[in-house]
Amino acid sequence: MKKSTNNNNTFEKVTIIIPVYNSEKYIGRCIDSVLNQTFQDFKIILINDGSKDNSLKILNEYKEKYPNKIEVIDQKNMGVAKTRDKGVQIAKSKYIMFIDNDDFIDKDYIETFYNKAENGKYDIVIGGYKRPNSKGKIIRKVNVVPNNFFKYVIMAPWSKIYNREFLLKNDLKFLSYKMGEDVYFNLKAVISTEKIGYVDYLGYNWFFNENSVSNTTQRNFKNIDVNFILNSYYNEIKNLPGFKQEYENIERFFVNYVVWYLSFTTKHVDYKNISDEYDKCFNWLETYFPNYQKNKLIRINKPKEYEFYVRALTSIFMFFHKIHLGKMIVYLYSRL
Repeated sequence: MKKSTNNNNTFEKVTIIIPVYNSEKYIGRCIDSVLNQTFQDFKIILINDGSKDNSLKILNEYKEKYPNKIEVIDQKNMGVAKTRDKGVQIAKSKYIMFIDNDDFIDKDYIETFYNKAENGKYDIVIGGYKRPNSKGKIIRKVNVVPNNFFKYVIMAPWSKIYNREFLLKNDLKFLSYKMGEDVYFNLKAVISTEKIGYVDYLGYNWFFNENSVSNTTQRNFKNIDVNFILNSYYNEIKNLPGFKQEYENIERFFVNYVVWYLSFTTKHVDYKNISDEYDKCFNWLETYFPNYQKNKLIRINKPKEYEFYVRALTSIFMFFHKIHLGKMIVYLYSRL
């Protein structure tokens, strides 16, 4: 196993942090995809977050087989946010990468990101991704558009590499809440540095697991406090030096987030509750981004970094919002 020297101590160059929760069906594929990398100067930190299935048993079997590559931590359930934060604190490498436990990576994934980060001295490098389903069919691809706005497109921590010192220096942590933890982390990250690189590369496989939490339970805003989420995001970035410089992009991001939230969490909700949630979201926008309706990036052809259907959805939604039919559109969309 190759080593690198940092401050007179010997550590791996990259740490892969994988939170694990009830993933006995897929975690082996995930780990194997890391072990089979062309780049081998890494360590995997597998954190079992209170799994109730055989996940821990599988992790320990891998640890026994690859003791120099794998560290296994077992803990009571803390949630993915605190688990990832714990992984960052434990890691000793120069770079950090995150993988979700049912996803997997192409064999040149780590090498591609590491070389880009090292050659460009970047704090963050961002790539695209593929979305395979259980039959192996790629149902979606998101390609990199290496322009300034693309850093707001993929808010997940995967398909990226981070300089660990940058994460610690800026106290970058995930939001410990039932949704939105990724956005909280990455929104602050991309506004905290101009040293961001891009790779036109689709080496991350975001597996479409029909039974996963993200694909099944986040379809109703019951017990979700949208004001808490939005305020958490805003308060974390409002005093950053890059906030004013990125204001138009940030404003556009929040408009898109509100549209996504209302379209994603209102499935089969009655009109009265949709109306109340709609008012919460747009009252918040009016308060913190009072001129959001004049944002020049809300267009069918802008920003081009977003996929067409995202631009179209937001543009159509905002058109009906302006003519006071937005609630009805959300209601109709929720019935699809």
